[in-house]
Amino acid sequence: MADTSKIKLKKFKTRELTKNEKLLLSLLAVVLFLWLVFKFVLTPQAERLNMLRTQKIEYQEKIISMNETLRKESGIKKEWEELSKEKENIVAKYFPSLDQAQIIYLLNTLMEDENISTSDYNFSRKEFEDFGDFQASNMTVSVPYTGSYDGIIDLINRLKNSPRKILIDNITVDKGQDENLNGNIVLKVYSLEGIVESDEKVVHIEVAEGTKDNPFSSFEGFGNDFNFDYVEDEDIGQIEEENEIRPYVEVTLLDFEVRNNYFLPSHSLVKGNVSLSQTAKSKKYSLRLEYNIVAIKDENRAYIDISKNNITLKYPPNTIGLWIHSYSYSPATIGIGLKGQMGEEIFLPFTEGIGWTGWKYVELSPPTDISIYPLKLDKLYLELPKDRDDMGVVLLDKLESVYSRNLDENGNDATLSAEYIFHEVQPGETIFSISRKYYGTGSYNKEIMSLNGIEIDDVLPVGKILVLRKR
Repeated sequence: MADTSKIKLKKFKTRELTKNEKLLLSLLAVVLFLWLVFKFVLTPQAERLNMLRTQKIEYQEKIISMNETLRKESGIKKEWEELSKEKENIVAKYFPSLDQAQIIYLLNTLMEDENISTSDYNFSRKEFEDFGDFQASNMTVSVPYTGSYDGIIDLINRLKNSPRKILIDNITVDKGQDENLNGNIVLKVYSLEGIVESDEKVVHIEVAEGTKDNPFSSFEGFGNDFNFDYVEDEDIGQIEEENEIRPYVEVTLLDFEVRNNYFLPSHSLVKGNVSLSQTAKSKKYSLRLEYNIVAIKDENRAYIDISKNNITLKYPPNTIGLWIHSYSYSPATIGIGLKGQMGEEIFLPFTEGIGWTGWKYVELSPPTDISIYPLKLDKLYLELPKDRDDMGVVLLDKLESVYSRNLDENGNDATLSAEYIFHEVQPGETIFSISRKYYGTGSYNKEIMSLNGIEIDDVLPVGKILVLRKR
């Protein structure tokens, strides 16, 4: 039995590695380590480095392209001005709208000739004519006439040289009595209504002021050196309203005159851009929003970040209004995002779906619970329903709030608190930097010091609350 146990022990006895074997195992471990480092460290780093180099080249090409565009800025601006002048010259030759009164006035001016007379004007219904990708509205005017040959030739020349384009569509000439000619001339006038925006006042019509005993007699001197401005009914109403205190106050929150707003997508398939447009409802510019949205998620929003404008509603307005210019119909919802003191977000729609073209004023009712105020204007947004892909352009202008006017017991306007805002001084701030923050320029520093009793040598303490005039 003892011999058997010894034999079994010998089977499990191991031999000590030789020096060469240990060396080979060490080399194998080093090679394996180097392979792992190369495979999982150096190779990914090399690929990442190559990708960064490719991106660097792409960015360099973009920088070169941007620099070339910037070098051409003066030329582009000059070309833009020339194109704008050319557009204005073209637009001035057409009727902005097919207004019969204005057309009659212009035709009466062109047909003032003793050698030809007209009895009446017969207008057709407004029609549309295709010109490439757009339609232009037009109207025909049938004018029966009587006159001499020279009078007809002069009339045709005056129509050809008219300040507004008038096309002679058809003309008939018959011999009448006493060597006069009778006939009918059919004129066609075109309007650019809905294609371009232009002044709706085609011509200025002279009007006489005052009253007279005989309504069929002419005013003395009428037509001689008169230069009355043409005033429309809505302008008269506006003049009358200026002399009255309206029961509400309109406060402009954002007029989009400076580039201080940014595009933010809700997900990667929401593309777009914001810029300034000279097609404006108020002042010089409006905000142009371009969007291209693949609506695959529950929330498909193109945001416009307006938080940098530091606009705060301290108490509930009656309404918040916005002008929107649409070029086509769309299922898009346009709204505003407000942010509370604790960072809570409130999204409110101005309109659910765009069912108009051109400018339209839309408004909404904000929360009336005064305990959640002040609210900061954080975003505007355009949203599409899920699976309703769309792309397009809209213009936004004159975001405003409307408040009831506060009249005191004597009937005087006491809505003065809305003209001021408050600012708490932060570390490192100066009067100059505060002026730039709220007004975009440091030139209001003297006004801020005067409102708050601050001298030029005074130290501005952190935490001091300043009164600033709202602009």
